[in-house]
Amino acid sequence: MDYGLIAAVTVFILTYALIISERIDRSTVAMAGAAAMVLLGIIFDYFSQEEVITAIDWNTIGLLLGMMLIVGILEETGLFEALAVYAAKVSRGNYYYMIVLFSVLTAIGSMTIDNVTTVLLVAPVSLRICDDLGVDAKPVLLMEATFANIGGVGTLVGDPPNIIIGSAAGLTYVNFLYNLLPVVLLSMVLTLIAFRYYLSDKIEEANETIQQRTTENSILDHEPREQVKNWGLLYRSLGVLVLVTVGFALQGITGLEPATVALAGASLLLLIANQDMEEMVSRVEWTTLLFFAGLFVVVDGIAKTGVLTAVAKAIASLSTSHYSASIVVLLLSAVGSGIVDNIPFTAAMIPVINSMNSQLGLHGNELWWALAMGAGFGGNATYIGSSATVVAVKISERHGDPITFRYWLRYGTVIMLVTVFTGILDLTVRFFVLPNFA
Repeated sequence: MDYGLIAAVTVFILTYALIISERIDRSTVAMAGAAAMVLLGIIFDYFSQEEVITAIDWNTIGLLLGMMLIVGILEETGLFEALAVYAAKVSRGNYYYMIVLFSVLTAIGSMTIDNVTTVLLVAPVSLRICDDLGVDAKPVLLMEATFANIGGVGTLVGDPPNIIIGSAAGLTYVNFLYNLLPVVLLSMVLTLIAFRYYLSDKIEEANETIQQRTTENSILDHEPREQVKNWGLLYRSLGVLVLVTVGFALQGITGLEPATVALAGASLLLLIANQDMEEMVSRVEWTTLLFFAGLFVVVDGIAKTGVLTAVAKAIASLSTSHYSASIVVLLLSAVGSGIVDNIPFTAAMIPVINSMNSQLGLHGNELWWALAMGAGFGGNATYIGSSATVVAVKISERHGDPITFRYWLRYGTVIMLVTVFTGILDLTVRFFVLPNFA
């Protein structure tokens, strides 16, 4: 009997069960789970103390830290208040239009830079407009995070799993854009339509609240320029943000990881902004960083036992053709990424895809596109499915109106099903309508 395997699986199940139950702070649970995974790993010889450092995705941690510092300084300028006024006017005080606006902006941002950074930049704007109009911010935050994942599927740099896939398969930015942008756009449209009917009662209620607010002094009566408190700091902050964005886009040329670019940008902005360092550091969501660190260790521990790879191979063995293999990979990745964070799950799937390509004699990239769609779309099923969704939930907690696991499951699962259906449709078209489309 493999006691190490039993120990790792037990820690993994207990950790996720406690996170889902929400009885204990999830960051505390993740750190405790990581400690238990390491201690049992040492005892049963499947994990070592040295491997803890490599288990944590420091690129994600560094990216979050750097962008949190930049966002913290941007908050001092009044930019988010100005953008909130502008967004309110563009959406004409309509709750659904506001959801569409922020969702589409988040998806576009995630295609340009990474999805976590986009959520960190867009969420403060949406929170301010929701607070001023007196409407529920949770649906807006949820749609921003899910659309960050949907949009991130479309480019090489949009979602961390895509970077892993691109590196393993030798796929370029243009390859991702050409092959996945159509399904991303269709997924966005279908999701917005489904959400409109799924939340029809809440949308009507929110619109009534907004109409009542507009009779008083509301955000719709303000001017965007009047909200800016420090134009000099705003110009310096935007200049650094542009440099950081360019750095993200040029990763394929410079070889600089997103964390390196974000931390360099944060350091530069701290130097030229002349802000109080202790105040800026206090705005960093340290509990979010600890949650990610702990979760990475827990997932890496279960991965080291070979469970993820064994399960993936067992299910993948059901494939009998190129088309069925693609569908299996898509569904497996979607379900797996909803349970386990999609970054380590994607990493575990890489050798599985290589093996399937070899066994079935495949030379196209359809299995890689299926993995990218499954990892990105499936990460929306639960808020622990991707980095962007975790960040959105943490922001909602800081805002004082937390998104619970049950709330996310209720809406996130629907979005996941809609987008996965779109992915299946895309693969079907590839094989039976446009077989040369690779």
